[in-house]
Amino acid sequence: MTRVRPTWPDLPAAIRTAIEDRLGAKVTSWVSHDGGYSPGLASVLTTERGQVFVKTASPDQTEALRLHRNEAVKAARLPATLPSPAFLWSLEVPDDGGVAGPDAPTWAVLAFEPVHGRAVRTDPWDLDDVDLLARLALEIGEHPAPDGGVFLDAADKPRPDAQALADERPQGLATYDPWLAAHVDLIAQVASPERQAEASGGDRLVHADFRADNVLVLGPDDRPRGVVVDWPHAARGAAFLDLVGMLPAMHALGGPAPQEVLDRTPLPRGTEPEAVATQVAVLTAYFVYGSLQEPPPGIPHLRQFQRVQAEACIAWLRELLP
Repeated sequence: MTRVRPTWPDLPAAIRTAIEDRLGAKVTSWVSHDGGYSPGLASVLTTERGQVFVKTASPDQTEALRLHRNEAVKAARLPATLPSPAFLWSLEVPDDGGVAGPDAPTWAVLAFEPVHGRAVRTDPWDLDDVDLLARLALEIGEHPAPDGGVFLDAADKPRPDAQALADERPQGLATYDPWLAAHVDLIAQVASPERQAEASGGDRLVHADFRADNVLVLGPDDRPRGVVVDWPHAARGAAFLDLVGMLPAMHALGGPAPQEVLDRTPLPRGTEPEAVATQVAVLTAYFVYGSLQEPPPGIPHLRQFQRVQAEACIAWLRELLP
C-alpha cells in the first residue's frame, strides 16, 4: 500500500529541533519512504555525521503513536542475529518542544540503522522473492523470543473476533462469500480460546505482522537476503505463525495461493494441520471483523486491505475445514 507521507519540512519546528539535537547534527537532506500504513514521517535523514532512518507519530495519530511506542520497547530487545535494522534510539517530544509533563501531548520518534534495499517484487510476484519471504518467515521463528515480559505469549491473548462474529452476526457478513455466514459457528469453534492457545503456543519469536511490505531485499539477485522492519506487534509463540500469517496478504495482492507457497517452502517440522486450520480461522475472523469497523484515525485504507485479506482467508479456510 502506497501513501504520501509528511517529509522533513512538514514536521513542526520544535520536533525537527529535538531530532537534530539527538542526532547532534543538522539534517541536510531526506528521502521519504511512502509505503506502509502508518501516517507519520518515515524518512532516511542525512546529516554530516551520516544517515539514519527516522519515523514519527504525532499526538493526534493515536494508533500510530501506540504502535511506535510498542516498537521502541521491543526493537531494543531484538536478537542481534535477527535480519532486522539495528534500533538506535527513541524520543518522546512534547508537541510544543517544551518539557514533557504527565499529561502533555507528545510525539514518538524512533531511529534505526538505514537499510538501502529494494522492495519485494509483487507486480508481478517473483517466485524467487516468494521463496525468500517464506524462508525469512521461518528464520524469524528460529529465534527464541527474548525474555523480560515485553514479548507477550500469543497463547495468552486469544483473539475474540470469531466468537464476536458468531454472537453479533453483523449485517456486513452478507457482503462476503455466503459460505462464511453458513459456517460462522464452526469457525468460532475452531478458533475457540482453548484451540488458539494450543495452536499458537511456543517460545519462538513471532513478528506477527509479516508481509512483503515489511521486508527489504538486499544483495545481488543471485544471493539476495531479506531484512524485516516494523516490529510493534512482535510476540512469543509457535514457529509457523509468521509463514501462515503472510500468505493471505500475498494471495490477496495477486501472489500464489497459500498451498502453492507451502508446497515450495514447507512449514516447520511437527506443525500440526489442526493448528494451521485454527490459525487460519483466527485470521479469517480477525480480518472480517476488522473490515466491518470504522477506520482508525489517519489510516483510512486499512479496512479495505483487511477485506481483501479476509477474502483470501475465507478461500483458504474452505479448503481446510470439512
